[in-house]
Amino acid sequence: MDQVTMRHPNLPGQTITVPASAVAHHGASGWEVVDDTPAPAPEPPKQAAPVEEKTAAQETPDPKPARRRRTQEGD
Repeated sequence: MDQVTMRHPNLPGQTITVPASAVAHHGASGWEVVDDTPAPAPEPPKQAAPVEEKTAAQETPDPKPARRRRTQEGD
């Protein structure tokens, strides 16, 4: 009989080996077949787009910051 390796997403790092005839039964419980082929090599990270420099107008804060209203006391 052929054996199939399966993994459950809620049980990281735990794999089981089951007969091929039991794959449907385990699949109904959330188990997934492990692909035994080697994963392709990850792509090299792409260069990030250059960051635009801020102009002096963007860096200067407002001359007068917003003021908070005072609460009015009732008589």
